[in-house]
Amino acid sequence: MPIGLRLSRAALLLALACAPAPALFAQDSKPVADVPAEPPPAAPAAQETEAATTLALVPTTPFAQALSERLTRQDGKLSPRQREDRTALATFYAARRHAPVWTGEAGLTPAADALLAEFARADEWGLDAAAFKPRSAPARAAFASPADQAAAEFELSELVLKYARHAHGGRAEPTSLSRFIDRQLTFVDPARVLGEISVAEAPDAYLRKLHPQHPQFEMLRERYLALKRGDKLALTPPTPVKVERPPAAKGAAKPEAKVEPPKAEKASVKKLLVNMEQWRWMPDDLGDTYIWVNVPEFTLRVVKDGKVVHTERAIVGKIDKQTPIFSEAMAQVIFNPTWGVPDSIKKNEILPNLAKGRTRILARNNLKLVQNGREVDPESVDWSTADIRRYSVIQPSGGENVLGVVKFRFPNKHDVYMHDTPTKKLFNATERAFSHGCIRVREPDKFAELILSVDQGWTAARVAAAIKSGQENQTINLKRKIPVHLTYFTASVSDDGKLRLFNDVYGHEHRIAMGLEGKAHLLPKEKDPGPIEVGPVGSLAESNKPPAIGPKEEWARKALGYN
Repeated sequence: MPIGLRLSRAALLLALACAPAPALFAQDSKPVADVPAEPPPAAPAAQETEAATTLALVPTTPFAQALSERLTRQDGKLSPRQREDRTALATFYAARRHAPVWTGEAGLTPAADALLAEFARADEWGLDAAAFKPRSAPARAAFASPADQAAAEFELSELVLKYARHAHGGRAEPTSLSRFIDRQLTFVDPARVLGEISVAEAPDAYLRKLHPQHPQFEMLRERYLALKRGDKLALTPPTPVKVERPPAAKGAAKPEAKVEPPKAEKASVKKLLVNMEQWRWMPDDLGDTYIWVNVPEFTLRVVKDGKVVHTERAIVGKIDKQTPIFSEAMAQVIFNPTWGVPDSIKKNEILPNLAKGRTRILARNNLKLVQNGREVDPESVDWSTADIRRYSVIQPSGGENVLGVVKFRFPNKHDVYMHDTPTKKLFNATERAFSHGCIRVREPDKFAELILSVDQGWTAARVAAAIKSGQENQTINLKRKIPVHLTYFTASVSDDGKLRLFNDVYGHEHRIAMGLEGKAHLLPKEKDPGPIEVGPVGSLAESNKPPAIGPKEEWARKALGYN
C-alpha cells in the first residue's frame, strides 16, 4: 500500500461510509422507508475488516494507480497549509476509490473547463490569475497516458484548494506584516471544499461564492474593475483638515487650531486591492448588532441588522502608540471607572519625584497610593529602596478622570478598551490620532445607552442615573456579548455610491501591498518587537489640564515637582 495512504482504519472506514460511491457501483435506489427492517449483520472478524479496507484502497485501474502515486509523491519542502491540502486530497480520493472528478478518457470534463475559465478570471476578484495557471497545458483531447491524466486531475484539485485559501486571505499572513495587525485567517476546511465542489452543478460559481459576501467587498470590487477599465471614479471630496494639538507636555501655551488644505488621496488599483484583501480577513458573520471602529477614518459606528444606527467621532492611538487591528466581543460597560496607573508611568514619572521628596505629584494629578486595599501616605515610605510596582496608584472616578465617566471593555490580549475622556476639544480635529492605543468616545452616554438598550432594555434616564450616582466601577455585564471590530480600511463606498478614501495613518496599507506582492520579507522590522502596551494616556501630562504658564515661570514648575 502506498505510504501516503496508510491512514487509520477508523478514518478510512468513516470516509468510505460517508463518501458517495462511484457510478460503477451505483444501483437502483429505493427510499429508506420502503426497505424492510433487517437485523444488523454480525460484525466481521478484525482480519476480515482490515482486508476489506485494504482491498477498497488498492487502485484497480492504471489511472487510479498513477493518481495514488502522484498523491504520495514528495515535492520538496511544503508549507503547513500545503501539507494540509495534500492530506485532504489523499483522503478525498481514497474515499472515492481514486475515481476522477475533472478528467475522463476523452480528456477534460466540462466541469474542468469551467474551473480553468474561472481561474483565468481570478484577477477580476482581486487575485493573481497567474497563480492559478496550470503548469502544463491541459489536454483538450484524450490523455497520452494514465500518468498524464493523473497529473492533470491532481493539479486541478490542488489549484481548487489554493484558490479557496486565497479567497480567504491566504496570500499573506496578516500577523507577519505588522505586530499591530492581529487578524487570524480562517479558511474553509479543504475536505469540505473538495466534497462540495466535486458535486456542484457549477464549480465556477462555487469558486466565486468563496469570496467575501460582505456588501462593501463587492462595491469595492466594482470600483476596482472600473478603475482597471480606465473609468473615472466618483469620489467624496475631502473635508478641510483642522489641526488640533493635544495638551502640551510641560504647560506651554497650546497652539491655535488651524485649518489646512485637505490632503486629497488618490484612487489606485493597489489601494482598492489592499482594502479588498482586508475584507477577506474579516469574520464571515460580523454579528446582528456590532460595533465598528475604522481607525484611518477616526470613526465609531453601531450597526444593527445591516444598518448604521449610530455614528460618532473617535480618537485612536498615535502613530508610535498604535491601536491594534482585531475583533473581539464587548462584555462590560463600567460607569464611573477608576484609573490604575500603569507600571511604566509609575516607574518613569512618579517614582523619580517621590524619591526626591516631591510627593505633591500625586495630589496634583489626583492620584492615591494604595496597598492591600488601603491608602498609604507617600511620605511614610522610603522610596530610595521601595519597589513602586508593589503599590497601586489610583485615580478616583469623576469628570476629570482620564477614563471619563464610562469605560467599555471587550477583553483582549492587547488590553485595549474604549472610554470617555475629559479632553473633549480633541474631537474637533479631523485627524484624531492622539491616544496611547485605547479608543476615546466623544458621547459615551449615548454609546452606553445604545449598547444597554439592545442588551438589557436600558433607557437614557437609567444611564444618566448610573453616571450621576457616582458609584465607582459600577460594572454592567452584558447578557449577550456584542462583536467589536477594530479595522483599518482606507477605502469604502458610501451610501450614495461614491468612493471615500482615507490616509494611510499607520502605514499598514503599504505593508499589506508588499505582502500581496510576495515581498513581506523585505519590510523593515518594526522598532519595538516587545508586547504592545496600550492605555488611555501615555504620561501624566496627558492625564490632567496643566496651567498655561510661560517659560519665565518654568522654575516654579520644577520647584513644585510638577512633571
